[in-house]
Amino acid sequence: MRLLAGLLIQFSVLFVLLASCEKESKTPDNCIPINFISLEAENDTIESGSETGITAEAEGDGLIYEWTKTLGVIEGSGSQVTYIATPCAIGEIEVTCKVIDECDNSESMTVIILVI
Repeated sequence: MRLLAGLLIQFSVLFVLLASCEKESKTPDNCIPINFISLEAENDTIESGSETGITAEAEGDGLIYEWTKTLGVIEGSGSQVTYIATPCAIGEIEVTCKVIDECDNSESMTVIILVI
């Protein structure tokens, strides 16, 4: 009985110690600011129906990349995607990359691709 009571006490102490351990969460005070270095398309002029790669270069904590475009299709995710000019995507197309860090800070850049 004493052995069981001793084990129960040790388990309780261990549980309390483990439960009180918390991973330090990032706050605006301890986040490294996002450094959005560049957003570049392999080709800034393409024909309708063709594609070009786009690369975002950024630094920060736990970055997530969100991509938008005015027309056409974006394939892929992360810092490198492919823009595909669909038949109706003609003219100056804006492709925007928004980078979000683990503290919910964000920076955006836009590249213009001329589709002919």
